[in-house]
Amino acid sequence: MVDQVVVGVITWFHIISVIGWSGAALTFLVAVGPSLKKLSPQANSEIALKMFPRYVRTVQIFTVLTLIFGPLLAFTMNATNEVGGPNAFDLISPWSRLVTAGASVGIATFFLVFLAFTPTAKGLGRIILQMQQNPQQPPPAKFGSLQKRMAILGPLAVTLLLLAEVLMVAAAQF
Repeated sequence: MVDQVVVGVITWFHIISVIGWSGAALTFLVAVGPSLKKLSPQANSEIALKMFPRYVRTVQIFTVLTLIFGPLLAFTMNATNEVGGPNAFDLISPWSRLVTAGASVGIATFFLVFLAFTPTAKGLGRIILQMQQNPQQPPPAKFGSLQKRMAILGPLAVTLLLLAEVLMVAAAQF
């Protein structure tokens, strides 16, 4: 039987990781993204070049930490109960169903971050560097498509994260 202090510590780390991940996503969606639209193209590119690498790394770190502490927490909570208890991974109990659904959404968001968001942000950074080196050239067509993709990925990631959080909070009721 796992000590409740261990469960509490793992819960704390998982919640802090989720706050970091969703906080970074919400900050970009609500504050940074709209502010970038009001700046000059030069200011915009400077901010993107200086901020995107650190921002992407921060999102990646919190994403991985969330997906480390989440399953660890679920398995630790499962270990604190007897077989067939309320936190059993049997896909019969409401807790198990909600945790599995929330984890599935979280894993989908993980793949969104690493397979779509990260390459898009890095691609934008490369194009911005090229544009700074050749200011007389018009922006490549790919630049607009990457900007549109970023405009879709932000709200999508936030929506998926909030859905996962709602499912996990609902699971905590059992």
